[in-house]
Amino acid sequence: MMLKDRLITLALAALLMVVSIDTMADDDLNRDMINGIISYYDLDPVRVEIEFRKNRIKAEPGDYDSLEINPMSNSEPRGLIPLKVTLYKNGDEVKSGQIRIRISWFENALVTTDKIRRHDIIMPNKYQLKRVETTYLTEKIVNSPAQLAECWAKKNIGKDQILTSGLIEVIPAVVSGKEVSIMYRTQAMEITARGTALEAGYIGESIRVRNSQSRKIIACTIIDRETVQVNTH
Repeated sequence: MMLKDRLITLALAALLMVVSIDTMADDDLNRDMINGIISYYDLDPVRVEIEFRKNRIKAEPGDYDSLEINPMSNSEPRGLIPLKVTLYKNGDEVKSGQIRIRISWFENALVTTDKIRRHDIIMPNKYQLKRVETTYLTEKIVNSPAQLAECWAKKNIGKDQILTSGLIEVIPAVVSGKEVSIMYRTQAMEITARGTALEAGYIGESIRVRNSQSRKIIACTIIDRETVQVNTH
């Protein structure tokens, strides 16, 4: 009985050794393929992670001395990508096959720590800098508090959301409801009156303004944060 147990133990040990050797061989090949992919696409290893989704190529370290990576599509190196890998030894092809990988991109970005309402100024206690995956983000990320200067939330923003260019906007020079000075100017005269902006806008844009005295609504161009000028044409 003891002899049988010893034989089983030796068999299991041998099996584990084979699995370990195969795993080491796979690790070496995978590492070489990852290095080849990084080199082919000129990727920054700090910003990307490469994961094998399908890989049936097997080879021992001594079976090849170089490899070649060829993409099977013209897609950018982002997300799921099919590749053809060819192994060579002494210049001769020894094996080739298809693999499928996933390239994930990561960047440092400002991430919200609480909900932010539309038109709220995004205060420092409402975000933190974190390393996040940006593989499928289509908008430019916000990665510095300086990018939030003179900005507010363009829409409601949830907690744990990556701040992007589409979620913020520069605060308009004039907001709806703001009291402004209306200026009417010709070559012969200049008249000013008080009014209320009915629309938001930036310097140089035309908005509707209600004259506080006559109650008439007129089209004006924003001169600065306090002044609008009546459009005369």
